[in-house]
Amino acid sequence: MKKFITILTVFLLSIFQLNGCASVKSQLDFHTKEDKGIFGGGLSGVVIGGIASGNVFGALLGGMVGTALGAFIGQYLDKKVASREDALLKYALRDDGKKLFVENSTTVPATAATGSAVNVGVQYTVLAPAYIKQIKITETRMLFNEKEGWMKLAERQVARTQGTYSSVFSFTLPKRISKGDAVIVTIISNDKQTEKTLSFLKII
Repeated sequence: MKKFITILTVFLLSIFQLNGCASVKSQLDFHTKEDKGIFGGGLSGVVIGGIASGNVFGALLGGMVGTALGAFIGQYLDKKVASREDALLKYALRDDGKKLFVENSTTVPATAATGSAVNVGVQYTVLAPAYIKQIKITETRMLFNEKEGWMKLAERQVARTQGTYSSVFSFTLPKRISKGDAVIVTIISNDKQTEKTLSFLKII
């Protein structure tokens, strides 16, 4: 039951992270994506801290940890693995809109020590009518740990031509991150559609 609540919380917070920051933008001026990540990490940390501890002190501690780990440094590795023609053999394009299909996500290695490198990969397909040359895609990756709460790994916008892509974000686990089971949520979205997928990481 505890693990189920954890995973459910991750999905609820993923919705907040993508939509909540946009809703408060009119009240708070975020100059960079890192600012948004730190704010989102702090506020989400407060929520998780309060849930986990049941008291105000736990909520404040969760907020501090979430803020401290609100931004990660890493690099992207991209590869186009299938053309539009190949993708159409797998997915039917039945209307005149853009379509997004998230196929799988991976965490390699699945067990990693603090201070070591981790690769978070996702494969997805973007399709649209042939006259649309590029589609703007937002990739967001987040890590949830029961002790520390919500941490944004990375977010970026890329312009994709139609077809299937492998996108990997490589980062180093902080040495001070809590050990234990973690869930990584990957969200891929265009201007009309958002898809989420989970992968798991054990931190030792």
